[in-house]
Amino acid sequence: MTLDRVPPGKTVRVLSVGGGRACRQRLFSLGICPGELIKVLRSAPLSGPLMVEGKGGVFVIGRGMASRVLVEEVP
Repeated sequence: MTLDRVPPGKTVRVLSVGGGRACRQRLFSLGICPGELIKVLRSAPLSGPLMVEGKGGVFVIGRGMASRVLVEEVP
């Protein structure tokens, strides 16, 4: 499953980060790296951005970037 499909309130583990070099560097700088746990706090309607909480704090990323992050649910 990709990060853009995770409902608000769920915590997930990052499996891999795809996309181009600039996209991966941006996500890594936010703390979205393989093995990290992140929680989706909010999902804006109509394909808007996601508010997520991770090791690097709370931040907002667009759905395009979120669609490049492969995740798995954490029980």
